Amino acid sequence: MSLAGRALKRQQKLAEWETRVEALHKKYPRLGEISRSITKLSLETVLLGMGKGKMGMTWEELDQAREALQAEKTALFKEYNLPKNIDEVWWDCEKCGDRGFLGVGEKCACLLQEEREMRWEFSGLAPEQREQTINTFSLDWYEDQERYRLILQQCIEFAEKICAGEKTENLFLCGPIGTGKTHLCSAIANYVLQAGVDVVYLKIGTMLDLIREYKYNFEKSATFSAHRLKSLYHVSLLIIDDLGTEVSTDFVREQLFYLFDERINYRLPWVISTNLLPNEVGAMYEDRLSDRILGTSGILKFTGPSIRQLKIVRG
Repeated sequence: MSLAGRALKRQQKLAEWETRVEALHKKYPRLGEISRSITKLSLETVLLGMGKGKMGMTWEELDQAREALQAEKTALFKEYNLPKNIDEVWWDCEKCGDRGFLGVGEKCACLLQEEREMRWEFSGLAPEQREQTINTFSLDWYEDQERYRLILQQCIEFAEKICAGEKTENLFLCGPIGTGKTHLCSAIANYVLQAGVDVVYLKIGTMLDLIREYKYNFEKSATFSAHRLKSLYHVSLLIIDDLGTEVSTDFVREQLFYLFDERINYRLPWVISTNLLPNEVGAMYEDRLSDRILGTSGILKFTGPSIRQLKIVRG
């Protein structure tokens, strides 16, 4: 939620509180009298501290009067069976009063959580992918466990560098379907998102549809689509799944070239997952594009049978 949205929300909460208190005092007039008396005593306390007291009461007398009124209020609440907080503003977050900040530049836990949820939503990760983490990646499905342990370690080191804001080469995960590429892509995304870094994860077809919509139907494009497209070029980490399944046209190759070239210029990393082998990338795309894809990336090759099929067979 934006700061303007939070401000509007606070206004609504305050309006609800005023309406509720007005109805409460109308139903129970003595509670209204007590509330007004406590307000007067609070003002008198401030004035007395400035040497401008008007009631002629001492500090001790003010405290005693406040305590007596508060005790009467508590007794009436009990007698009328009223919730203890009925005359308070019902903030969603009591710590910050729904402002999102505890002090200048100090974010409240509620705002930090809201920002995390927005990053998750904007990342494009499906619910199932949120469960595909480093910890849930099992080496038991692979015959050559040592090789995949090294692949897993490379992915962890890559994610740690992203989180630390360090320069790193990109990752190119290639091999047959069902061999764990998508799981590791999701695991990298989850790792980075947990650290508060923005990620966009898209299937190549979805990404190209987004570009086409923005390029050819701009007036009808939603603000979200335009913002999402901008993120392709400047998000901290871009993950593209299923590269090579798209229909290769001049438009597609041109847009991919612009995308990778822009991210290289801004030193922004990406992860690519594909069924294509490196030599097939060179055959499918022109040299200037394949060079940007392969020449800037660490290549992680996956082999063997589909893990999804193995899981079905083994029950």
